[in-house]
Parts: sequence; structure tokens; C-alpha cells
Amino acid sequence: MELRQLRYFVAVAEHLHFGRAAKALNMAQPPLSQQIMRLERALGVQLFERSSRQVELTESGRILLEVSRDVIGQTDHLQHVAEALRLGEAGRVRIGFVASVMNWGLGSRLKAFRARYPNAQVTATQMPVADQVAALQSADIDVGFTMARLNYDDLQVLDIAEVPLKAVLPSDHPLAGSGRVRLSDLASETVISFHRAPDSHVEDFISMACHQAGFIPRLTFVGAQSHTIIHMVGAGFGVSVLPECDEVMGARGVVFAEIEPPVPTIRFSVVRPRRRVAPLVNRLITLVTDPDFESL
Repeated sequence: MELRQLRYFVAVAEHLHFGRAAKALNMAQPPLSQQIMRLERALGVQLFERSSRQVELTESGRILLEVSRDVIGQTDHLQHVAEALRLGEAGRVRIGFVASVMNWGLGSRLKAFRARYPNAQVTATQMPVADQVAALQSADIDVGFTMARLNYDDLQVLDIAEVPLKAVLPSDHPLAGSGRVRLSDLASETVISFHRAPDSHVEDFISMACHQAGFIPRLTFVGAQSHTIIHMVGAGFGVSVLPECDEVMGARGVVFAEIEPPVPTIRFSVVRPRRRVAPLVNRLITLVTDPDFESL
């Protein structure tokens, strides 16, 4: 039994006429009749009642018609998906991200990507940078979105944005009302930073900002994500420095204040393995890194 024979069977069943079915299939009638008989022998059942005046489906033919349509539909879908995979328009993309990159605008880019490639299976998991690195190296995710300075031989890092930093202060802090601070004014404060993990550079941007302002911060490491730091600031445990886009996560009792020039910045990056990755992953990276995304 061949798939083409099922297609011939469905055509004859829909036309109930071998001549009209042959014309629709763009073939001669005798070969069509021969293929139907071969299919009947292969299946061991009679599909049609034939007479000089009409062609009718047998009871077996009516049952097998629905099955044949299902098989043809599934095969056509398989071929469609296979072609989409070859073209990089379908497949699986597993993403790791830090909240700050989502606040920057990764969410809208992922929405656009999913709309453009509806056959893509996209999963996104919030992960600290160190966990993203491990997951990329173990092939548990395909691409990561970070705000750290990474340098690994097996990973490729592409900058996607440079974002200004802001001081994060308790709302009752003496400097909170001004809305603008010199970072050096926080030299005597306890600075809340990210939990330090082996080989992690995620806390470097806070230390570097303070160093550039002329002081060594008294760091307290409290968590792996920005929202933890924000809530700790609101609870009065210290101050911090975070990307401007994290202000959307602001908690009660917290103020984001602009830093007077020179304003420190953080770079957001997309990270992928250097080994060959699926075409669909490359399409995602191309969309996210497109500087003209807003006009797409």
C-alpha cells in the first residue's frame, strides 16, 4: 500500500466516478482503476461497488475513507512541519532570562517572534546568570538573556542594549526626595547586591559603578534577582543600583533616583553556544538584536 493509492481512493470516493476522478488527478483512467484494485488487494477488502452506470462505496470503503483522509492529513502536516524546520520557521526554542532584560523589552520581542513563527515551541524560564551559563553548557536551554559581562570559550555573547543605572533608595532616605543623586553620596551606605555565585559576573556592574564614583561599596549579597533587591531596599536593609528598566518592578517604600553624570550603564546581552544551533534559534536572535525592532 502506498500513500498515492490512498489519495487515488479518496479522489474516486469524492467523485464516485473513475473518469472524473482521473481528470482531477491529471492521469488516465485505466492506471487509476488498476491502482484502486491493487489497493483493494493490499487491504483485503472491496472499496467500491462498480457497475456500468455508477460507482458506490462499500461499507468497508466508507469506514476506510475517513481513515484515509486522516492519514493523508497527518502526512501533509508532517511534510509541512518538516519543511518549516528546514527553513527555520518551526522547532523548539528554550530561553533563559533575567528579569531586567524582560523589563527592558524582551517580552514584546518574544511576542512578535511567536506571532511570526506560530509553529515555534517557545519556553522561557527566569534564571540567574550563573544558572543560564550552566544550562547553556549542558544544552538545557538554547539561548540566554543576561545583564552580565561573560567570557567563556564555548559561549558567544552579543550585546543587545546599553541601559542607564539608577540608585534604588528607601522612600524615607534623606536623598530620596531629590529624585537625583550623586552616587558618591552613597559611599557610607550598605549596598545590596546580587548573591555571588562561582564564576558569576552579575554583581560586577554594581561594584564597578561605585568604583567609578570613587568608593568601594560595602556590599551585602541577598539574592539572585532584581525584585529581591528592590524589596530588601524597601525593607530598609540598604540601597542599591539597578538598571533603569527595573523601575517597573518598584515596590512600596522604594524610590528609583537618577544618577548625576557620568551615568553608569549596564549592557544586556544574548548568549548562545558557539556550536551550531537550530535555524529557528538564530531567527530569534536576529529579531531580538534588530535595532529597528519597533518599526517592524
